[in-house]
Amino acid sequence: MLMNEHRLIERALDALERWVTTLNPGSESDDKTELARFVSFIRDFGDAYHHKKEEDMLFVAMVEQGFPREAGPIAMMLHEHDLGRSLVSVLDGLAQQGTAWSEEDRDTLARTAREFSALLRQHIQKEDQILYPMADARLPQPVKEELFRRFQAFEEQHTSTGEHQRLRALGDALIEAHTP
Repeated sequence: MLMNEHRLIERALDALERWVTTLNPGSESDDKTELARFVSFIRDFGDAYHHKKEEDMLFVAMVEQGFPREAGPIAMMLHEHDLGRSLVSVLDGLAQQGTAWSEEDRDTLARTAREFSALLRQHIQKEDQILYPMADARLPQPVKEELFRRFQAFEEQHTSTGEHQRLRALGDALIEAHTP
């Protein structure tokens, strides 16, 4: 489930990178609206939805089974989540800016988007290739089954409110709008 979410996030990162390279200096309003849509997807799907499952469920279960929280892979993942949030705050500030973007603002946008994308891609790779396999190998089967039940309950809750569908549709729309 988490790895499938990573695939959607990676495709949205592809779209963000493509969009940043095509910014038109004459359309600040549209650019801010589109940046706000990317920020919304990143915050609402990537962080509040995906990272919430990791931080509040998976990492907690791993710590309960003896993984250290303040060192090692979990500490690194939490640190990277925080770094990502800081970068997204910069992007959000640009999306909410009341004045036209200066050349410096556009440079900040491009640099921050690239930095965020690189961070998240490396982060996803570490989770997919190291953390998740480690959890799968070391967590007892009953713990994994309980995690799966909790993930499903989380999914069902967000599906029943329409939030899950809204977030996936936003991700799909961003990908479609910025895929050649």
